[in-house]
Amino acid sequence: MERIKSGNKISSITLIELRDYWLEKRRSRKFPARADIDPVEFPNLLPQIALVDVTYDPLRFRYRLIGTTITAISERDATGHFIDENLYGERTENMLWAFKTCVHTKTPVAVREQVQFVKKERVVVEVLVLPLGETDDRVDMALVCLEIINSLEKAPAMGTSLTLDWSD
Repeated sequence: MERIKSGNKISSITLIELRDYWLEKRRSRKFPARADIDPVEFPNLLPQIALVDVTYDPLRFRYRLIGTTITAISERDATGHFIDENLYGERTENMLWAFKTCVHTKTPVAVREQVQFVKKERVVVEVLVLPLGETDDRVDMALVCLEIINSLEKAPAMGTSLTLDWSD
């Protein structure tokens, strides 16, 4: 997958809403703790949200919770599974890249790419991966939001991932 740092901002209102909530909850820290996040405060976003546990030695990522919109478009519920458990085939390393980058940099990662889900047409998605942790030294979990973007004019070429500017 070719990654292009586009300089483009997130265009999804849903991702912007979650980003703003995350920024408010982090206060003066690098990122908020899981306990700071209350899903009751953003019920309209829950279908597009996933919570991903981060484990170390070795570094792996396991779906703790996956929203109904994500399970519907992917036609499976991967709750409880590790991302590297052959869930994504040849796209596995691309999926892992966003999570690994979030953990190593301890900052959010936002991407826009064209993907093809099982038995579906290609769609353009924006994804935001937000770090969560008890201390600023270690990411324990990622709060993820995915939105399908209907505008094909924003579509990067297949096999290209645009890294977006997540800041406000």
